[in-house]
Amino acid sequence: MKRFAVVLLSVLLVLLPGCTKPVTESGVQSTESGTAESTDASLAEKTDDSSAQAQSGHVEKTLSSGVVVDADVTVPKAMQQQNLPEMQGTGQEIDFEKIKEIFCAGKKITEETEGSYPPDMPGALTEAEKHLSTEDGDYLLVGCGNSFFYTAARDTQDTSNLELYKPGKDLDFATIAEADEEIRKVAEELGISVGDSVCYTIDTSSMPHYIFQYDLLVNGMPLGKFDGGSYSDNVFTPGTYLTAVLDEDGIRHFDVSYVLKETETGDAQRVLTLDEALDKVDEKYNSIIMEGDYYINDIQMAYMPIKTDDAGIVRLIPVWYFQTTHQILLPDKSGTGEIMLPQDGYILINALDGTELLHENGDI
Repeated sequence: MKRFAVVLLSVLLVLLPGCTKPVTESGVQSTESGTAESTDASLAEKTDDSSAQAQSGHVEKTLSSGVVVDADVTVPKAMQQQNLPEMQGTGQEIDFEKIKEIFCAGKKITEETEGSYPPDMPGALTEAEKHLSTEDGDYLLVGCGNSFFYTAARDTQDTSNLELYKPGKDLDFATIAEADEEIRKVAEELGISVGDSVCYTIDTSSMPHYIFQYDLLVNGMPLGKFDGGSYSDNVFTPGTYLTAVLDEDGIRHFDVSYVLKETETGDAQRVLTLDEALDKVDEKYNSIIMEGDYYINDIQMAYMPIKTDDAGIVRLIPVWYFQTTHQILLPDKSGTGEIMLPQDGYILINALDGTELLHENGDI
């Protein structure tokens, strides 16, 4: 096990160079000042195979453009490699009858209708939508052939301020591990490949419950939960994810967005290090007239689906994701004062060639 941890850490040091400062117990890097000379990405070493999923660190530095980086860095285990391939993919069909069998068995169906979805969704298998309602008040929607949404009549989902509950704790009706196992079993029955998850324990409501958020996988590689884009036009690919809610009565909410499968895998190519990707971001900001303060507060690595000329096919490209905040002072309506207006967005950098992937939420 010790040998495994050393090998894993060695690979990550290539992707996240400049590890010079320790990580505190909270996982936040301790520094003597708010500005670092080089990228400081300290990595928390995992202690067992089951938890060795995503490797995390923290970066604190100020770029030459003046952008302040104070961000956690997450690199999924599968992407902790010096070389990664570009892939091609398409939507993975979800069996509507199987979904009905799992979530609506024994319930009286009161309505079942069909509609249509915009035909230009990249990777979509069909324009058709299917809607189903039960006498109990349950609702099921399947769209594009590779996305679906189920909610029970008494949906206990509460997504406000989830970060307050992030560490999670076990509830009386089931442990986090037991709840996770039940959700993963359903995903497996539907042929959906899921990776890392985050669990939020909601114990302040009248009906305590868990909220799980999972990465979806393509060929073992995690897809980003954030929305994607394209190089040349305003056609955007949705983020991929599985969100599930489970309480003492079982699964109350199951939301799966944009399931994809790999159809072709190219040759592995060298991956940009975090420093190199940050240099690309720095070049972007150096090319504009900046007004206000700019921050990068979260960094992730994931695969991103990109539109092609064939509506049913997407490119799957490894990207560096930078969550950004722009703070600017604007005059208030009275004209006598100012208010600070934060604007959140993100930047996607192709981890293979360093180009920026354009999207509507990433504008500076």
